Amino acid sequence: MQSTFASRARKVQRSELAALFALAEEPAVISFAGGFPDPEWFLPEIIDISEEIMRTNRGVALQYGPTPGFTALREFMAARLTRQGMKCSAADVLITSGSLQGLDLVCKVFLEPGDVVLTEAPTYIGALQTFAGYEVDIVSVPVDAEGMRIDELESLLADVRAGKRAGGRMPKFIYTIPSFQNPSGCTLSLERRRALLSVASRFGVPVVEDHAYAELRYDGEDIPSLKALDEDDIVVHLGTFSKIFSPGLRLGWMVGPRLVMEKAILFKQGTDQCSNSLGQMMALEYGKRGLIEKQIEVTIASLRRKKDETLKALRTCFGDSITYTIPQGGFYTWVTFPEGVDTVALLPRAVKEYRVAYVAGPSFYADRSGGNQARLCFSQPRVDQIEEGIRRLHECLSARLAQ
Repeated sequence: MQSTFASRARKVQRSELAALFALAEEPAVISFAGGFPDPEWFLPEIIDISEEIMRTNRGVALQYGPTPGFTALREFMAARLTRQGMKCSAADVLITSGSLQGLDLVCKVFLEPGDVVLTEAPTYIGALQTFAGYEVDIVSVPVDAEGMRIDELESLLADVRAGKRAGGRMPKFIYTIPSFQNPSGCTLSLERRRALLSVASRFGVPVVEDHAYAELRYDGEDIPSLKALDEDDIVVHLGTFSKIFSPGLRLGWMVGPRLVMEKAILFKQGTDQCSNSLGQMMALEYGKRGLIEKQIEVTIASLRRKKDETLKALRTCFGDSITYTIPQGGFYTWVTFPEGVDTVALLPRAVKEYRVAYVAGPSFYADRSGGNQARLCFSQPRVDQIEEGIRRLHECLSARLAQ
């Protein structure tokens, strides 16, 4: 049967995350791996909301819905996004089955086999897996403490235009996570956001903004989204309810240029027809009652404490032997271990012997670099587990270096 597989199916590999999550699910393992919300952040009011919807409107909640999403939810989101600085109406909002579906729809609109996509390095595993399914080539621009290096971006695009890189194939789009990036935790500064849009516009390359963590800021000042700064209508904005409401209901949103959105709706119709009707109704009522904002407050307070505990434990256990990012929001810190440490090879031992899990650095690079790096997600462990988890990681690394 494999001889009849499409080339993309023959190329795709088993998800590293799937294997990792299976290992890390064991209760004795302290997991800094999966980017899951803490279940304590989910507010109990959702029970009454779901019961009320099922009691009074289950005929709609359990039925197919319109492909773009329920109008009332799109209106709610348009108003919310407008308050955040975007210029949009309900007609501009597409409700998706999570932000990853939004990215997949973007790929359906823009990509053909052999095209080029530009990403940050490192970048989100799920995005790399999505791009792999479209048989594209990836070129990357490094990040530093202020996010994507725009000087490197401009240089790369100039080289492509001159035929010196990527066979002269201009990227179909730039994929970026500007706020509290996954995996680095870094944030693209306001100056660089404006520079990114200027460079992208000059080279005629659309920008796909993954806004997954942007509302989870616990330090520093808010920075407008790329879409809010977008004067040339080149940004496709992807958002998710997973970090501000519930990941299990699989809901997100997409806002972009009108022609892109029209095509995305058509592709969504042929993909899943519509997003979760019950989930949309729950999200709308949750939002109308002010519970999204309340949950964000609860989440931020918890994340701030967990971040502080994680960084404190890293300082105490590792001292100056490693470097790590200091996020102002989101779920992650990005750790660089000494040269010679192989975080991929170390991971099975960390999980099986030391009962601690992380995600190895190469998973976040298209070229599989970053062998001495790892992502630590501090959202899911309890505060009282974090110090012990970092201590276990230090013991594991120390044992490896002593060999």
